[in-house]
Amino acid sequence: ESAAEEPRVLCIIQDTTNSKTVNERVTLNLPASTPLKRLFEDVASKVGYVNGTFDLVWGNGDNVTDTTPIDQNSDKTILDAGFEPGKKNFLHLTDKDGEQPHIMPEDSGTTDDSAQDRFIGPLPREGSVGCTNDYVSQSYSYSSVLSKSETGYVGLVNQAMTCYLNSLLQTLFMTPEFRNALYKWEFEESEEDPVTSIPYQLQRLFVLLQTSKKRAI
Repeated sequence: ESAAEEPRVLCIIQDTTNSKTVNERVTLNLPASTPLKRLFEDVASKVGYVNGTFDLVWGNGDNVTDTTPIDQNSDKTILDAGFEPGKKNFLHLTDKDGEQPHIMPEDSGTTDDSAQDRFIGPLPREGSVGCTNDYVSQSYSYSSVLSKSETGYVGLVNQAMTCYLNSLLQTLFMTPEFRNALYKWEFEESEEDPVTSIPYQLQRLFVLLQTSKKRAI
């Protein structure tokens, strides 16, 4: 069968690693004989990530229930791996081993603004909690903020259209005056149910945002 007659596989990849890219789709139209290794290389090139620093899992295809990462090192073709020609094959690009994908370094010595926009998160802390320069740094290494363990900042899971509320909560948390005032407030369990106490639950949430080891809570 000639290359011109070879079936094509349409792959639609959704980058779920941060909120700015989650609504974007990357589309690849590949020959059915494409090896899985080449698929990962093409995705990496398309989204600007270092190959090997992300996983691909099946998305919301009609007959797909497997959520285990696709084996990048497999010798299979995408056809043998279960991709269907003539149909939309949905994939999710996810963190690998709990770490965010690494941004492909720029060829030049300067970092392009558009590349900086791909990363979600504040700058590394350089002062103590509550100081203005916790959140503003005029000089920092861009590569130093790629690892969540180094930044220490935590996201909030969207619980069905709660993005507006999540952004408000993060804004309040990133306002030192508000956060510190909330930390000074003391909860009296004998007078109020902790489950229905909004300031108490907000206080607990802020503590988790500040101390959790998870990517998002």
